[in-house]
Amino acid sequence: MDMKRFHEKNMHTALQKIREELGDNAVIISSSQNSTGVEVVAATDYEAVENSDVTPNIEFYEKSSIDNMQVASKSLADRHNIDIEPVVHEIDTSAIQKEISQLRAIIESQTELISWNKLIDQNTVARRLLQKLSISGFGFNLSKLLLGTVKSVNDFDSAWSQIEVRLKDKLSMTQECVIESGGIVALVGPTGVGKTTTIAKIAAQYAMQHGNSDIAIISTDHFRIGAHDQISIYGSILNVPVVTANDESELHKALKIVKNKKLVLIDTAGLSQRDARVQEVMQALSKLSKDLITYLVVSANSQLCVQKEIINNFRSDNINGVVVSKTDEASQIGGVLTALIEQSLPLAYETTGQRVPEDIVRPNQDEILTKALDYGERFGSMESLHSTELYSELVENV
Repeated sequence: MDMKRFHEKNMHTALQKIREELGDNAVIISSSQNSTGVEVVAATDYEAVENSDVTPNIEFYEKSSIDNMQVASKSLADRHNIDIEPVVHEIDTSAIQKEISQLRAIIESQTELISWNKLIDQNTVARRLLQKLSISGFGFNLSKLLLGTVKSVNDFDSAWSQIEVRLKDKLSMTQECVIESGGIVALVGPTGVGKTTTIAKIAAQYAMQHGNSDIAIISTDHFRIGAHDQISIYGSILNVPVVTANDESELHKALKIVKNKKLVLIDTAGLSQRDARVQEVMQALSKLSKDLITYLVVSANSQLCVQKEIINNFRSDNINGVVVSKTDEASQIGGVLTALIEQSLPLAYETTGQRVPEDIVRPNQDEILTKALDYGERFGSMESLHSTELYSELVENV
């Protein structure tokens, strides 16, 4: 009997090797799986199989090899008048399905981009619309979506009016106004976005309308050096009590101390959006009070990809809205509006500078979109010379 043992990484490779070395008439005697792949014993002399010390044990590890091995086992069974029941082992197809899904997504993406590129090349109105959205900072995917709704409109002004309407519909605003109604309000977000200053502005504006006797501030920022001192200075200026809390237990105690106040502002620690402690902070806040209002503070002068990452990593069921800070430092604010629209988060406040209490507003859709377009025209003119070419290059190379 010409019998050989093959060690390969998978059954498909093993069958190819067997066919090359033993020919098409080779029969699989046994197979087994190990840490490096599969071990397969095959033979060409059927008559000597019965005298072999190898026990026929047909196992199958790849669906692509099942038909070949079933033929082999049937040939062996017929020749020796024995029953061989192949034991079919189910393989995990999740990896294969994932690759197929990825391939499908690539094909669909390429098809979509070809259509998109054709639209931009052939439609002058579409090119102008894309350029205007681009210099205002609106994201590529949102721009594609908006242009897709007006691709049959041949007049620029009419098409732009429709896009403005759709942007207003997509951008939502919070219903509550804590400066007027009060509440328990926590501000969260990464380091340096202006949470502490925003708290001072909200407290000051509330004090101007209602007095300062019903305001309290809780500081939980024990990571940043001088954080307690900064908020304490604001508290001293406003004649508002500031309570510190260094952990979740102290936070619950602090909230009990100020439970009779109509406006309680919680200043949380500034953490990188990639810091594992972000989820700990969000979970602690979720247990604090069913009446808690949580605002995520996002800087308008950061990149769209960073803004999306911040929203994704701080996102939780108890985020009530977003405070867009530092619009006075940004050359484009279409990016942060894109992030809010795509993540379906409402806008609560906009901060426009460092002055307390003046530089905080609660804009409506018209005001913030007008500002986004105005910024694009004022600060995006240099980029506008190249924006269409950049987008076309992006379309061609994605």
